[in-house]
Amino acid sequence: MNQLPILLLLLAGAAVAQSQPGGERKLRQRTISLPAAGEDVTVRIARGTLTTLTFDSNLGMKGVQLGGRESHFERVDENERLVSFKPKVDLVPGERLLLTVRFADGAAPSEVTFELIAAEGEADASVEVVRRTRSVEALQVELRELRAKYAALRDSSGDGGPEGMVLSGWLTQDIRVRRFDARVPPDNSSGLKVEDGVGYRTGKWALVAVRLRSQLGTRRWTLGEVKLSSVRGAPVKVLSVRMDRPQLAPGEEGLLLVRTEAPWWELGEELRLELKDKEGSGPLPLSGVVF
Repeated sequence: MNQLPILLLLLAGAAVAQSQPGGERKLRQRTISLPAAGEDVTVRIARGTLTTLTFDSNLGMKGVQLGGRESHFERVDENERLVSFKPKVDLVPGERLLLTVRFADGAAPSEVTFELIAAEGEADASVEVVRRTRSVEALQVELRELRAKYAALRDSSGDGGPEGMVLSGWLTQDIRVRRFDARVPPDNSSGLKVEDGVGYRTGKWALVAVRLRSQLGTRRWTLGEVKLSSVRGAPVKVLSVRMDRPQLAPGEEGLLLVRTEAPWWELGEELRLELKDKEGSGPLPLSGVVF
């Protein structure tokens, strides 16, 4: 007899049975369909609340990567079609952790990344993930459509260079650029060295670019969680994070880009940027970030 349905019911029932003080937080069950273009792939989590994600396709070996696994969770369980976890701390407003799962069969979509955010009015107790695999023919049709959209965008935005940034409103006359020397604690154990940093700022957006080098004798480093805050501890909302390569091998250099909400902090005010490895090695805290 297949024990998986019974296990799922027990886990979901345990999550629903948990209560919050005064009944302030509700628990919900939901379904996410993949591919998730245009669909909400955030998962709301809360301290002491068990959240369970179930999948209709087998997950790959070592196919689960969870940011903040050691620092934020008291319990994490995985099997072929299930990931469940119970946070031991609450996320602060604006903080996001990434959960990436890879599927075993190699079909598209081969992986999916969920954003774990703080639960406000309700937390996700049970999330069913339905994966609709796509054939080669369907992927070819989608590729042709994307190429057509890209060609139309290129034609209307000056080939996507500086002309396109001006036409799209991203590059405005109030832009300010400033180089900064980020400070790293002398006892830092992340294995990374900061080569240089540059901040870009307009009235609508801000972007920080940090060039990192993985030192020799360390293991591969993969970006996981990113947090930005003022020196007073006020969180800055991070809108996107990108690197020019997925991992840094020992001795390799990479460029990290972090885009934020419209600046509310003072011009020239120092911020703190904290980077964490997906595999859970020591974080890289940077102070003196200015943009």
